Amino acid sequence: MYRSESEEMKYSLMLKNIRTLLIVLAVLIYQNLLAQTKSYDVALLPFSTVSNNEFSPVYYKNGIVFCSDLKNNSLITYKDEQKKLLNIFYVAKKSNSRWGTVNLLSKELTTNYNEGPVSFNETSDSIYYCRNNNIRGQLRDDSDADNKLGIFSAVFIHGEWTDIKPFPYNNPEYSLVTPAITADGKRLYFASDMPGGYGGSDLYYSNWKGNAWTKPVNMGPVINTIGNESYPFASKSGKLFFASDGHNGLGGKDMFFTQEINGNWIQPIHLEADINSEADDFGLVTDEESGTGYFSSNRRQTDDIYSFKASMLQFPVCDTMVKNTYCFLFYDEFQVKKDTVPVTYQWDFGNGIKKYGTQVKYCFPGPGKYEVNLNLLDAIRPDSIHSRTAYNFEITDVNQVFINSHDVGIVNEAIPFDGLKTNLPDFRISDYVWNFGEGFLLRGPVAKKIYDKKGKYVVQLGLLGNKDSVGNFQKVCSLKKLNIYDDFLELAMHNSTEISELDEFRDFGKQNKLRAVTEKPLNKKTGNAAVESNSFAARIYLMNNLSELQKDKIVINLYRPYSTGMVLNESVIDNATQDVLNKFIAVLKQSPDLKLEIAVHTGDKGSTRSNLEISEKKALDLRSYFNNHGITDMAIHCKGYGESRPVNENLKGDNTLNRRIEFIFSDNRN
Repeated sequence: MYRSESEEMKYSLMLKNIRTLLIVLAVLIYQNLLAQTKSYDVALLPFSTVSNNEFSPVYYKNGIVFCSDLKNNSLITYKDEQKKLLNIFYVAKKSNSRWGTVNLLSKELTTNYNEGPVSFNETSDSIYYCRNNNIRGQLRDDSDADNKLGIFSAVFIHGEWTDIKPFPYNNPEYSLVTPAITADGKRLYFASDMPGGYGGSDLYYSNWKGNAWTKPVNMGPVINTIGNESYPFASKSGKLFFASDGHNGLGGKDMFFTQEINGNWIQPIHLEADINSEADDFGLVTDEESGTGYFSSNRRQTDDIYSFKASMLQFPVCDTMVKNTYCFLFYDEFQVKKDTVPVTYQWDFGNGIKKYGTQVKYCFPGPGKYEVNLNLLDAIRPDSIHSRTAYNFEITDVNQVFINSHDVGIVNEAIPFDGLKTNLPDFRISDYVWNFGEGFLLRGPVAKKIYDKKGKYVVQLGLLGNKDSVGNFQKVCSLKKLNIYDDFLELAMHNSTEISELDEFRDFGKQNKLRAVTEKPLNKKTGNAAVESNSFAARIYLMNNLSELQKDKIVINLYRPYSTGMVLNESVIDNATQDVLNKFIAVLKQSPDLKLEIAVHTGDKGSTRSNLEISEKKALDLRSYFNNHGITDMAIHCKGYGESRPVNENLKGDNTLNRRIEFIFSDNRN
């Protein structure tokens, strides 16, 4: 191919322009990647100095209170200028970028010794703060190693901090420091080097019970290490932030958070490198959603206070969460032929559950190692075992970000979510970020959401991991769909199984179906059966959130045949109906992990108002009967719906299908 000299120059210029464009695009893409990997915007507060230490900020009124060795008042004198001690200061926030003048918080709290850090209750009229136990000296002097630190409290009355009291567990032999009171004032966290701990200083808590603080409790080896844990902060969301040099971090003190779930503290989660550094980072406070806050760090050689604000994160890829499979169909591939020895197949699942049949379905409670035994029972002598086969296997969860929550919910009721069952063995989680439709903002392993409208929604959980070799955060994400209904009954009708449809129930025979319709003899004139006016059809449902063991207990106790009617008269429940209700009572007493919802429905004979009143009266009678037999309202809920929820809207009149009582069993552990 031949080009002229002018064409060659044009071609070279075109290539140069393309290369320049590619370089510009590469720079823009790289800058965009850097912007996306930044999860927090961090800024040094303007009153932080290079000559003094400022640290441990806490929210107070329209600003923050913090500790500092700043010498700016005549109340403080030092024996040694190189050993400046601490006081409590306050600074008001004027705007997003402007702060007021730093001043002592209180003359009443100021001594010739150390004061701070501090913590306030939610109304800011009670303070818990650290101070030297012995303040009888005239000069501030930290050379006395025997003058240990303790926790003190005071209340704000008539413009002054007064009624200063020592924490009852202060001790001259060791120190109690960095107090943090919960928003409700019922628990006080602190650090101490008291004997019996795991390392230098451990985290403890004391609960307010009656009119006194309980004996301090060590938070245990999940939180405490052979190093030092201190500077706790209890957020309103339930997270406990703290600093540690014993857990794996970036260097020095790093900040972590944990949370108490079902009585246990989760493994501490290391905060991102935007907040943590190779220096000492500690003393963090944050809002309820962990979106904004303050912390202290000595990354400039002295302790300074920084603000942080969560960035809007993007997760380009978010996979649909896969449900872990715990349900299996069991069958014997070497099935005994029918014309040989008559046998009954018994499947023993090792936890008291036994199922019968050539093939059975069973759902295990979760991942783990299991053994299932197949016994061949003599059909004539059921106690005689002809043979025995053991099946050993292991169930594992899918490697994925796991959103643990119900698949359904009710309008205006909070739905709890957590990511604690995430199964990513090689992924070190540094933060959980939730998206409920407003972007990835809410942070932490546990979250709650209230939906105000019925509909279908998508929840996303993104996880941040360590930074890779080019400084980008590792990111993984899952999404989960859920349905929100107007009320529990609507939810139940879409997410339950009627007990008569279960194989375990049907196998007992049609004659065992629970009946609660009483029919009188045929009317000779019409040829129809006359239905008693107070007779209701009983329908029993098992919610999908019930475990296999819970379902089996219900079925076993309710399968026996009933040919009686369920009749609810104006003042009494007839004896036959009581026999039926007593079976439900026995189930609830045997299984406190179950809850029973009872819904009473009528036909459309009569006015809408009168039908609703009738159903509400019947529901109240049923609740009273259960209450009188030892079942509390925590385990049972009864409601009348009148004619508003017909089985079939085309059915008119006071028919037996619409006149029904629905018994809905659900899990009572959540």
